[in-house]
Amino acid sequence: MPFLNPNGHDWANNYNLDGWGICLILFTILYTLFLLVCSYVLWQWRYHPVIHMRRPALAIAAVLVLHVYVIIILLVYPWNGFFPCAAEFWIMSIYLPIGIGLFQAQNQVLLLISRGQQILLTQDTYKPLPTGKNRRQYYWNAFILWCKSVKQQDVYEGFLAAGMLIQFIVSLFIFVISRRFNSYGLVSHSTTPDLCRRGWEWAPSVIWQTVWNYIAGPFLLYKIRMIRDIYNWRLQTTLAIVAGLPGTPLWLAAVYSDKLDAVNKYWVPAMWFAPGLIVMQLVALLGPLSQVYKSKKAQKETDQVLLEFADKKSNGLVPHDASLTSTSIKTRSSRGMMFNMESLDSCLNNKTSDYEPFYQFCAKKCFNSENVIFLDKAISFKREWARISGVPGQSAENVRHIMYRVAVNIYLTLINDDTANYAINIEGHIKKELHALFRAVAISIATRRPSTPAFPNAHVTPWDEPADPFTNPGNDHPLRPLTRHSIDKGSSSSASELITDIDLADPADPLAGFPIPAAFSDACFDRAMGSVKHMLWQQPWQEYMRSRRDSTASA
Repeated sequence: MPFLNPNGHDWANNYNLDGWGICLILFTILYTLFLLVCSYVLWQWRYHPVIHMRRPALAIAAVLVLHVYVIIILLVYPWNGFFPCAAEFWIMSIYLPIGIGLFQAQNQVLLLISRGQQILLTQDTYKPLPTGKNRRQYYWNAFILWCKSVKQQDVYEGFLAAGMLIQFIVSLFIFVISRRFNSYGLVSHSTTPDLCRRGWEWAPSVIWQTVWNYIAGPFLLYKIRMIRDIYNWRLQTTLAIVAGLPGTPLWLAAVYSDKLDAVNKYWVPAMWFAPGLIVMQLVALLGPLSQVYKSKKAQKETDQVLLEFADKKSNGLVPHDASLTSTSIKTRSSRGMMFNMESLDSCLNNKTSDYEPFYQFCAKKCFNSENVIFLDKAISFKREWARISGVPGQSAENVRHIMYRVAVNIYLTLINDDTANYAINIEGHIKKELHALFRAVAISIATRRPSTPAFPNAHVTPWDEPADPFTNPGNDHPLRPLTRHSIDKGSSSSASELITDIDLADPADPLAGFPIPAAFSDACFDRAMGSVKHMLWQQPWQEYMRSRRDSTASA
């Protein structure tokens, strides 16, 4: 059997099972298995912080939808004339544009997360949940309400779904009226398999590919040009977008130029999409998986450092009362010097000169500034609890009521996935404990208070209430959140007066009538703090301290 069939791909009613055809079949099988394994591993690690922020479900959906198209174009040569023109029309009109659209939506995540992290620098609100009353009252403009109540990424995906529906309707209309695909059409005429693929019917597919590849893609590259993240996410996004650019012009040249007929015999026109699509798939899967590998490697090295220190301590090589308090720790880690946990504790607890630069670093390079905000609020929560407990005349029950309001706000803005713009990523059992403490009352509050011009989102915390009565419509309490720096080095006396003067029996109070769980205490966030702090110390803090050290050395 020759490696290449002399006639090549000639649309004859026989299979091309020559050496080249068999190679394509084997590659398709092996590559499909590889992608399935990678997709499975990615899904298993979907809650890892590095992967969770990338919306792994969207990435896997994009990969699998495009892979249907990749499988078909790789098997066009072995199928030869058994691959009907109508099937290729639907694949080119639906799978390819939708797959590329999903990829562009997944690429868009980087830009939207970067923007969202910048918003967290100045805003700290939560999303109100829709209620049945709101849906009935505003049914006629439900679309507008939806756009205002969901994340930018969800809005983008909503428009993408609308575009997919339009594409399907247009393709169905063309398929029905064209005689190239059926015998009951109104326009065109039945023709050979080769000429069938050169008609005007393919224009919508080309248009959608142009929109996604040559308008949306380059525009996104322009928008993310200033992002410098530690995960190489921008580089991966750039590579995926650039890889998709050559496919459409090469396909058009192969279809409409007779000069490529010799090439088309063995490399059919649609296969020009394959190299770019494969690169896009590999970037979408291997990019985040490589970051997980680095994270796991760093975790292993960190555990080794702690184990070595414990051994030295038990063997008397270091004093028994010593701790990892030096500026950095010598280790065999591939990352060189590791900076200790105490340096991070000092930064967060004492608001050292590194606090704001580190917060900016997390927001702009690590995309996890919500972790810093949470630790700041949780530390402030414990301090405020201790401070209020020392106020004369405050009963323990009154303190619990006051601080429960603060805790609910922290839960709404930073922990609950349904209301937080960016929720912290903590272990499931820890989040379950916090759900038990706050979820019922939080959902009630988030669905109770409508948005207003002054307060686009609801808030719960009693202090920092504005004195302007305009911001207190109706009987609702415009309760403001504890800001990131509001209790730095103690709260003001005015804040203290607001706290102690709150009427907890007021029926208009959003928390009125809710019993405070017995398990609620000033230690309710301790386990979450430990998890988040370790996460910050393991990579963001190390990266920040190394970048600061390098910049100081080069100055």
